[in-house]
Amino acid sequence: MDEIMKKSFFLLIVFILVCSNLYTVKADTLTDPEIHSEGAVLIEANTGNILFNKNAKVPMAPASTTKIMTAILVLENTKLTDKVLIGKNPPNVDGTAIGVKEGEEFTVEDLLYALLLESANDAAEALAEHISGTNENFAKLMNEKAKSIGCENTNFKNPSGLYEEGHVTTAYDLALMTREAYKNPVFLKMEDEPFYKIPPTNITSETRWVNNKNSLILKGSKFFYEKCVGGKTGYTTLSRHTYTAIAEKDNQKLILAFLDAPDKNTYFADSKNLFEYGFSRYKAVKLFSKGDKVSSYDINKDVSIPLLAASDFYYVEDLNSLGQNDLKDPVGNIHLEDKDLTNVSFNEGDTIINSRININEKNVGSLPLCSGITRNVSHLTVAKNSIDKGLSKFKASYVLTFTGIFLFGTTLIRRKFKQIKRRNKYKKFNI
Repeated sequence: MDEIMKKSFFLLIVFILVCSNLYTVKADTLTDPEIHSEGAVLIEANTGNILFNKNAKVPMAPASTTKIMTAILVLENTKLTDKVLIGKNPPNVDGTAIGVKEGEEFTVEDLLYALLLESANDAAEALAEHISGTNENFAKLMNEKAKSIGCENTNFKNPSGLYEEGHVTTAYDLALMTREAYKNPVFLKMEDEPFYKIPPTNITSETRWVNNKNSLILKGSKFFYEKCVGGKTGYTTLSRHTYTAIAEKDNQKLILAFLDAPDKNTYFADSKNLFEYGFSRYKAVKLFSKGDKVSSYDINKDVSIPLLAASDFYYVEDLNSLGQNDLKDPVGNIHLEDKDLTNVSFNEGDTIINSRININEKNVGSLPLCSGITRNVSHLTVAKNSIDKGLSKFKASYVLTFTGIFLFGTTLIRRKFKQIKRRNKYKKFNI
């Protein structure tokens, strides 16, 4: 087992050196950029690590960035070709709208584009009612989903983001929602479109145009940022401006979220600065791909279980804090959890044990490990292993007991011998 682990550590180190391209010099020290939003965060998408934090976990009103969660649930619970019949409530919603009418029919796809590009509140309510019947029921789904992806300070009351007391999230939670949404390629495609045309319906004969409000992806905008692949804007009078976006460079993904920003021009400019800061200061290193052999678990001298990565594993290097030793000779260690798999049956691909990964003596995360083989343990084997384990304990106890008796006996003999020796000396002296 020790020899196998040593080989695994060596392979891990080699892999790190290859993937990180071995920085030869320390990056210029970067200072945090000035961000004008009251709440702001920048995270690395693969790990969720926070790279920049300004009141990142303080609850604030999210405005239309709420629609990120609405879109997640729509994509999970419908098909793009599903028909949505507009009820009596969506046409009366406040704020931005595409002017839906009661009894009008749209596809889910059309309403999603209206939701994400135009930020239409009537589209949000129509989709919510299509899935859950009411806004209130849909809000319950939103909150359940938020908790399931790690949001701890989020509470939704409507699908659009219209201001309501208690309808809040945090910059960090919003970034987690954005990360979840971008796992869906449909969402990514929609967010990257500059505009979309909603065809005529059973009631409206005109084509409706919806336009993307995210200036970072619009090539004609002064804020165009080629690394940005999508984002969502938001605004109400009481919430002020909100924004979330994702950018990619050299297979590295960063996500930012702003809450309570003063105006669009400010947060678009701040977004470009914060993204550039993140890409310059931090490097995401991929240590393992899903299915890579990470280690082994020895059942006995004849049976060894190959342990495979259950998912891709990344860690983030802060180039500001790396010393020359870290750059030239990173040391990796994998620590398996203390778990007895002797009598456990499992199939190939089953997650059977967890591991902790350290780089340069710093914990960089945990990685669940899967079995590379199928192992069926019979009742007879379980009984035999239990007996062997019992015998081992008995032998150990026997050895300890025997050793104790032996030592005790030896001590008594030595004492007796010393007493005899003293008596003999005393007799000689009296003679």
